Amino acid sequence: MECKYPTAVLVDLDGTLFDTVAVNAASYRRALEEVGFTVTDEYYAEHCNGKNYRDFLPPILEEYGDDLDMIEQIHDHKKAYYSQCLGSARKNEALFAILDAMRPMVYLGLVTTGSRQNATEILDHFGCRDWFHLIVTSEDVDHNKPDPEGYLQAMELLGSTPETTVIFEDSPTGLAAARATGAAVFAVDRF
Repeated sequence: MECKYPTAVLVDLDGTLFDTVAVNAASYRRALEEVGFTVTDEYYAEHCNGKNYRDFLPPILEEYGDDLDMIEQIHDHKKAYYSQCLGSARKNEALFAILDAMRPMVYLGLVTTGSRQNATEILDHFGCRDWFHLIVTSEDVDHNKPDPEGYLQAMELLGSTPETTVIFEDSPTGLAAARATGAAVFAVDRF
C-alpha cells in the first residue's frame, strides 16, 4: 500500500523557518568592522543571504584576496555575535503551525548552510530545538547548497526517500538543492 503522508519534512533555517537577515547582517557587520569593513542589511539581503560565507565574504574582502584565515576568523567572530542579535529574528508563524500539526506523524529535520552553533542558538531562543529529530549543518557536509548533499543525508538518516519527503525552502540556492533531491518542494516566498 502506498503511503499517502510524508515520512519526513525537512526545512531550511534562515529565510524559511525564521527571518534572520537582520540577525546575520548585524553579526557579520560587527565581525567585518573589526577588520575595517562593513556590510549593510540591504547588501547582506541581496548578495549574502542563503549563501555560504566562503562564497560571499571574498568579494567583500577583495583587497585580502583569498585569505582563508581571514575569512574563517570573520565567520568565527560572526558566530560569537549571533546570539546577541537574535532579538531581531522573526519566526515564520504559518510554517510553525504547519510543522506543529505534522509533528506527531512525521520526522522533522532541519538542513542549513549555517553553523551548528548558530542553528541551535536560534532554535533554543524560540524554544523549538526539541521539535527536530535531526539537524544537518554546514559542518556535516562536504558540499553546501546548491548541492543536495545535506538534504539527501537528512533523508538517509531519517529513513525517508524523495517520494516520502517534503522540503520547505526559500532561497534560489536552497531551492536548487531541494529540487535536485526529487522530493516535493514548497517555496517560502515571504512571511
